[in-house]
Amino acid sequence: MSFIKPDSYITQLQQGKTPIPKKDTTVVSDDNDPSAVGGLLALGASIVGATAIGRRIPAVRNYFKPQVKKTLQFSPNKTTVLGDSTTATGQASELITSPSKALVPAVVNKSKYSQVRDIPFTQGQGYKKQNPIVGSAAYDWTMEAPFEKAPAKDWIRWFQRGNSEHPVPTGPLAGVSRRVIPEELDEINLLKLDGNKPVGGYLKFAEDRNMAVDRETILKMITRAPINNVNVLRLRTRGAPENFFTEIADDLRAATVGFPGNTAVEKATVGLTRLASTTYNSSRSLGRNTIDDVQKQFLDIGKNAPEAQQGPLRELFKKFNQKVGEYDKLGKKIEMADEANRFQKDPNYFPKYKSQGTYAMRGGENYTEDVVYFKGRVPNTKSGQFEYGGAGPHYIKNEIGFIRYDDLPNPKLGANARHVRVSELQTDLHSPQFDRGGARTNYFKNKVNTFNTNIQEDVLRRERTELFEKLEPFREIGRGSLTREQQQQVAKLTYQINQLDSQAVTSLSKGELPYGTTAGPLSRSFPDFAMKNILRDMAERNINALSIVPSSMNKAIKMPNVRQMGDELNYGLMNGKAIRRTADGKVKESSDLATNPKVLKRIAKQYGAKFEMFDMPKSNPLKEFKVIRKYSTKDNSDYAQMVKEGRATYTRKTGDEYIFDDHLGAARTEREAEDLLEVILDVSSDSARSNYTITRMIPSNPDNYVKVPTLIADNEVLKKFLLPMKAYMKTGGLVDKVNIFKSLI
Repeated sequence: MSFIKPDSYITQLQQGKTPIPKKDTTVVSDDNDPSAVGGLLALGASIVGATAIGRRIPAVRNYFKPQVKKTLQFSPNKTTVLGDSTTATGQASELITSPSKALVPAVVNKSKYSQVRDIPFTQGQGYKKQNPIVGSAAYDWTMEAPFEKAPAKDWIRWFQRGNSEHPVPTGPLAGVSRRVIPEELDEINLLKLDGNKPVGGYLKFAEDRNMAVDRETILKMITRAPINNVNVLRLRTRGAPENFFTEIADDLRAATVGFPGNTAVEKATVGLTRLASTTYNSSRSLGRNTIDDVQKQFLDIGKNAPEAQQGPLRELFKKFNQKVGEYDKLGKKIEMADEANRFQKDPNYFPKYKSQGTYAMRGGENYTEDVVYFKGRVPNTKSGQFEYGGAGPHYIKNEIGFIRYDDLPNPKLGANARHVRVSELQTDLHSPQFDRGGARTNYFKNKVNTFNTNIQEDVLRRERTELFEKLEPFREIGRGSLTREQQQQVAKLTYQINQLDSQAVTSLSKGELPYGTTAGPLSRSFPDFAMKNILRDMAERNINALSIVPSSMNKAIKMPNVRQMGDELNYGLMNGKAIRRTADGKVKESSDLATNPKVLKRIAKQYGAKFEMFDMPKSNPLKEFKVIRKYSTKDNSDYAQMVKEGRATYTRKTGDEYIFDDHLGAARTEREAEDLLEVILDVSSDSARSNYTITRMIPSNPDNYVKVPTLIADNEVLKKFLLPMKAYMKTGGLVDKVNIFKSLI
């Protein structure tokens, strides 16, 4: 029989055929001897079936692409005599007889940590070219490894060692943790741990194959980590837009006292109030007809105004036009290059959920919605998108989560100081892991990490190429010129190729590409990322304080439900503590902080900021007239019960009635406050005037504030927040193994 070329064998596999190697009678046949051709027969049959099934899978198809035949090149300084001439077959003989290079052992004392020591969390790029919010501790730890190349098991031990406190030693971030969190390694698809046991990822794959792994390969995987494609889209109003127009209306009345033509003034103020109603929820552009009408009334007023008042009226008119233009900028269309990342709804910069006051504090300024999303297509999925266990993303395809917050002046911090209030952090992509029933099941079912999966294919293809290169000299010489020993070497190499192909099919054909996946970045560290994102924004705007709005003064009052505990576990009680369920089924305060305050405290400790109970403004303390919505335990039995259990707060008590005063806005004058109240009643589903009051509070009145857990950062700490921060929080690991709330309920 003629020598069976592996190329033709693989070609037949790709075609779905079943090639049966014929037995070479010149080679000893022994099924237990992998060097014998006879030992290839059974394996040849088994690999064919698997390949025929798996060849439709892209990874398998790529693996089996025909190898490029390597042409032997003569070396003029090396002559091998075969017969009387120097030939290609002569050089092939030289390659056959040359000793093979042994696997290079780990080279120690080759750390490159000096290259990243002074620029941590920047993937070696420095502070001008990195993700502005977070960076990789795994990258820095990889650079610190004392070897360029080492067995996979040594790398596993190195990363296990990295999951310990080893703070940044020098520079502005000195003392900040560099702990390498298992969650980061898992999301990179570098190493998946169950406790301390490797159960998946590239390093586990390499360990099973007794492979050596080089630093460059690991660094390449880290640079391809999903966290590097996480972007933040900021939807922010400036100031309190409703106050723009109620203030102008109030100033217009004051400027035109005693003017003839008060009809124009009244029409103008009506139009201004209408514009304020639109901006209260900040979800759409202003009505052009109303703008034109207000402008017309201003011009009519100016015609009849005394000369001395012309200047103030012109300034007021100019202010009106500026505020209109400032607000309408929010209606600018958002352009996003990747079709997969276009908005699900209106593609503009208006916040989407400012009207939803049950989950967010009212009375603030600079209302913001930060949308955290994955830029580009999710790799190795048919749709290029994430799968959601519930209703899906709120804003945009491949959304990870969103944050809602605002800020206010706080004289307690000093003159011109401001205070950020965080009302909501939510991830629709990852939240089903904490649900019960179908949502939780689907979350785990669809949780297939599709990032960096091509790395295994690359390794297998490289091994296959190396085997073909070893086989090529024998093929160059030809079977007729091979000795019996060389023929058995051919059989052994062929066996190894077939064995590798079998393993490759098994490894790469785990199934068809998923339509989508829930395995997005920040599966457990979204609160950590969200908080660092806000702290970065704080630093950029020179704001020194940040508070988490407790569930006990937000949802527990506005949407009380004694059976639900999730918000209390995330946002906490007034002191930041979570709740727990006792053995007899009662709900009690936990000794542990809730998730979000705990994250904030951890960051404060690392960066040298304060974390304490501090006065958070309910509305602008510098504006004395407050519009307040009253909530009473007499109106809601759940609220009453949650007050008794210590799960909800209140402002004052009258007899058996507990009352919470929710600040909806603040104004400079009583008349302006009345306009603001009319705006609120106009847009609110609750039109009962009796639930609302206008109350005057001077700036020093303690009722302007409420004490809640707060991070306070001086200007030196703010400078640190401008630098990249570590991307993952201390607690990490497998989300499909660990429920971060389990100990609390």
